[in-house]
Amino acid sequence: MATASSLQVKTPRTNTHASSCVPDAEAIDLVVLTLDDLGMIRDCGRACEQVFGYPPHELTGRHVSMLLPQLPDTGLVQEGRINSRLAHLCHCAVSFQARRRDGRHFASELFINRLGSHNVVVLVRSLEASILNGDAFPSLPIR
Repeated sequence: MATASSLQVKTPRTNTHASSCVPDAEAIDLVVLTLDDLGMIRDCGRACEQVFGYPPHELTGRHVSMLLPQLPDTGLVQEGRINSRLAHLCHCAVSFQARRRDGRHFASELFINRLGSHNVVVLVRSLEASILNGDAFPSLPIR
């Protein structure tokens, strides 16, 4: 089981290739979400506002599918562990659809891990800069 100290996160990159649809051309492309086992957002940082357009206080208590529409029917936790299919897709760097406040979609990469006994941490990295550079990842459905 992962703990906060065992999570290794690379320093977020600055999105220098941002298009005009990104709120801030210098926006950080990594968002950290803390969820409960049912997918409800417990905590998120200011990067949520830069990437998704929502201030953190508007996301607390909402389901993660508000930001990641592919996850509404996906059980994040099964038998006390991260859903094995979801973990596999994240490990393989499959792109996931993400949705901004204004309804526009963008490709993202997810990293998901267990945090304690009742929390899940999800790192969402925007692939917008990668796509602009031609480095897009294939998208697969979660079943």
